Amino acid sequence: MDSEAAWTCHACAVRPPILATDTSSSARAPRGTGRLSRALTRLLALACTLAPLSSPAQLTTTQSPLSTIIPHRYLIAFHNGTIPGQTHAYVHIAGTRILRTYSAASIALVQADPESDDDTTLNALRAQPNVVTAVHDRILTAHTLTVRPAVSVTVGSPPGGNPYDTYYTSTPQSWPVVQAGGYGANVLGGPAHGPWDSTRGAGVRIAILDSGVDENHPDIAPNLALNLSEVDQTPNTGLPSPCDTGGPEDQQGHGTWVASLAAAASGPGTGLTIGVAPAASILNIKVIERLPDPSSTSADVATQCKTGQASGLLSWVLQGIEDAVTQRADVINLSLGTLVDLNTGEGAGLQVLFNQATYAATQAGAVVIASAGNDGVELSNPRYIELPAQSRGVLAVIASTNPACAENLNIGTTCTPGPVALPYYSNFGAALNAIAASGGSYPEGLSTGSSGWILGACSSGIPNTTDGLPSDSAHSLGCFNLGHAPYVQAMGTSASAALVSGAAALVRATHPNWTVDQLTGALRSTATHSASLPAAPLLNVTTLVP
Repeated sequence: MDSEAAWTCHACAVRPPILATDTSSSARAPRGTGRLSRALTRLLALACTLAPLSSPAQLTTTQSPLSTIIPHRYLIAFHNGTIPGQTHAYVHIAGTRILRTYSAASIALVQADPESDDDTTLNALRAQPNVVTAVHDRILTAHTLTVRPAVSVTVGSPPGGNPYDTYYTSTPQSWPVVQAGGYGANVLGGPAHGPWDSTRGAGVRIAILDSGVDENHPDIAPNLALNLSEVDQTPNTGLPSPCDTGGPEDQQGHGTWVASLAAAASGPGTGLTIGVAPAASILNIKVIERLPDPSSTSADVATQCKTGQASGLLSWVLQGIEDAVTQRADVINLSLGTLVDLNTGEGAGLQVLFNQATYAATQAGAVVIASAGNDGVELSNPRYIELPAQSRGVLAVIASTNPACAENLNIGTTCTPGPVALPYYSNFGAALNAIAASGGSYPEGLSTGSSGWILGACSSGIPNTTDGLPSDSAHSLGCFNLGHAPYVQAMGTSASAALVSGAAALVRATHPNWTVDQLTGALRSTATHSASLPAAPLLNVTTLVP
């Protein structure tokens, strides 16, 4: 293991188990303590030296979180925007062979023999002509969410018909989508007139690079235009998991929740939620899978998988970005990331890799949006950066709270109105150049009432299976540790990024000739500054989608 980065689904490094809570959830730490404890957990779970933190959780010295490297497998970034024709010869000199190339980003994935010396091979690769850097491939993990079950809603259902859109139209759970600009066209649940009067995102393609989606979910299926998995479970070149088949189906829950916030379909025959861009197309590109929980004390694989986190390889994420471009994605959503220490080992190399990958995507016309992370860290120390949120051309997004349910971390409290604020878990800092969007916070409420949490679709795993390890065709895992559940309440910057991705789709549909820089610049310049949320201006597309 080396000392550069811990990936999380935000999600990527080894994370604590995702725990479902009930309406009498366990004690919650005050704001400063919560931020510190999340950073400590992330470090301690990976047996790292703790970086001293100064209030309010400002990174200062020593190591950043770690992620597990894949020995003898390396990613090489090349100069000048091209992969040299002599690359096969170059890597052969270093004792490696090419597994895959990412031509748009000028990156190659190579592998050495198991008997080779890691440091010697890396140094040999870095010494080859036209090489910017070489780093290990590594395991990444989705930004961790706090989740709780959601009950089904049938209020407002049509007589004699199946209910649809009722979480949005008949409960206060529409709040995050409405705040992101998802309202209008006389749809109940939000203001009668707004961006949906002009567009609902038809013709725009949103790539969700995540844990997959539930392809049969009624909120997802109508808009699903691509179902692809980058997950490789081949023992020698991939990452096998007893918790996940590796197919494009979501066997974790994170990806389905994210996709539904951006672009859940609306109208008769659909599900109970509506996304910000309900007519946009969803490109499902699975880049992370459910892996056993490394912090579990149980020897039982089923127990380890029950609390497992969505994780994958950095190379899968890079391939996902390249495939999103190939599939003509207008928006790429990355609700995953890691804190990186630029002063140690491969940290700077990871920044180079992501800069090349995200810049290539933006040059191809895709707006790239990434969540800022859930460690509660102020990113004011230039030694530490969040990737891919701080990669070249990326629009970073921090979280904000529900004005109808002001953040209150005390046990047993209920929702009361208050100003929009930065929730306790969200990373922040001027270096992110971020905008803010709803991420949710405590107190939680009923899924049919006012809540600080964010409700979205979740996964029932592989079609025609029941909850359990996918060791046979009759079982699969689905919605976090809640079994096969169609809806879930959760919080995290993963939601914030997804909501902005939906908003970007509305803007793209309205201004199809804008460049990526024009569109992201407009989202930044029209965001609303607030005294209660000084960390970043709040997403506001009303002037962009009249």
